[in-house]
Amino acid sequence: MFPRSKSLRASLTARLTLALVALGIIGTVAAYELGAQYANVAYDQALFDDVNTLAQQITVDADGTVQVNLPTAALKWLLADEGEVVRYRVTDLRNGKVLAANGQLGERPSNLSLSGQSGFRNFVSEHSTLRVAYLRHDTDPSDVPVLIEIAETTKKRDRMTKSIFIGAALFMATVVVVAVGLVWHGVGSGLAPLALLEAEATQRLGADLRPLDRVNSPIEVHGLIDAINRLMARIAVVMESQSNFIANAAHQLRTPLAGLRLQAQLANKSTEPELVRASLVEVEASAARAAHLVDQILVLSKAEVIDPLAPGPLVDLGQIAHQIIERFLPLADQRQIDLGCETGTGNWLVAGNEVLFGELIGNLVDNALRYGHRGGHVTIEIYREANEVLLAVGDDGPGFSATDRAQVFQRFYRSDMARSGGAGLGLAIVSEIAERYHAELSLDSVPGQGSRFELRFPCYDSVSSAPTGNTNV
Repeated sequence: MFPRSKSLRASLTARLTLALVALGIIGTVAAYELGAQYANVAYDQALFDDVNTLAQQITVDADGTVQVNLPTAALKWLLADEGEVVRYRVTDLRNGKVLAANGQLGERPSNLSLSGQSGFRNFVSEHSTLRVAYLRHDTDPSDVPVLIEIAETTKKRDRMTKSIFIGAALFMATVVVVAVGLVWHGVGSGLAPLALLEAEATQRLGADLRPLDRVNSPIEVHGLIDAINRLMARIAVVMESQSNFIANAAHQLRTPLAGLRLQAQLANKSTEPELVRASLVEVEASAARAAHLVDQILVLSKAEVIDPLAPGPLVDLGQIAHQIIERFLPLADQRQIDLGCETGTGNWLVAGNEVLFGELIGNLVDNALRYGHRGGHVTIEIYREANEVLLAVGDDGPGFSATDRAQVFQRFYRSDMARSGGAGLGLAIVSEIAERYHAELSLDSVPGQGSRFELRFPCYDSVSSAPTGNTNV
């Protein structure tokens, strides 16, 4: 009913104005009806008093003749009503003879069998409507029944009703105008604390994410302020995490880049081909480490922007696992490690992105191959358990200590047993992707006996049950 307004104050005032106008109309109609009713009662009572006065002027002679003793002065008093037409009629109910009258009042009422019967009726003449009061009066001493009727036009009643209506309408209009003004002022005063919050937020610097103070704000906006404060707290955590991530990434990139620069300087100064070739080998190794680190940083950044509430289409973990095995077979042969995959029956469809799941399994396998013992075993296991798909990567390598298990999924963390060359991002990527796709990640490891990384994903029976979402990463 209302156009959308950018002003909460205007919107609230408009809605309250409509409600007040509706109440004003209802109040005016109610006041008019009640006023008109009580005015009619008062005028009817005055008219009936005239009927009783006229009844006192009626007598019966000894021969039964009814006399209406209405002197000229009394008649003038009875008919004296400025602006009104007043008529009267006296009828002998024994024979229906009209004893006295000054105009037509239509047919007389019927069923006047009891003395003292009275009432009111309306009579429409050619030019106006008359209100008629009537009374059956049994005149002493012979109890002769007569009907006394007095009528007047309704001009006074109409004027009174009109005055009541105008007065009620003006009163209600004044109330509405005053109420709207008070509402406008009250809403403005109630919203004033929001302006203070706006001023406080405007004056802050971009990095100032302290919670907003809700002490002086209305209770109705406490929830909004709390939500904003929670959002700023999350943003502060993300900004701190990004700051630390950038600092750590810069530190990690500095090492291979420094190696590249050093080896390039050595190669530039050396005149022996063998030394130049050795420097170039180190340059290639440093460049490979830097490229690997950059690739992992990109994968981690892609995983961070995924909306956990909008998973991608269904992918087959078994198919991805076999692709990963083919990719890492050369490294497994080089390390003399038996790399294999064990799968159960059924399908292994989970919601997610094929590229990211490949990075997840690939990082687990790469970690196991690089730090495992020569001649050891690395096994990928995929099973269906109820409504979950279980993915596990196990090895019989050196395992993790209790301290390592508590920190192994942190970014850039490297255990004391780790060989050089890693950046400490592989397991952090695994943790990030698992969190984004609602997987339960756990690590079971015993120093000297090996480790087992286990993930449990929600399972889907078919592609038709796939959730919709963004397929890009």
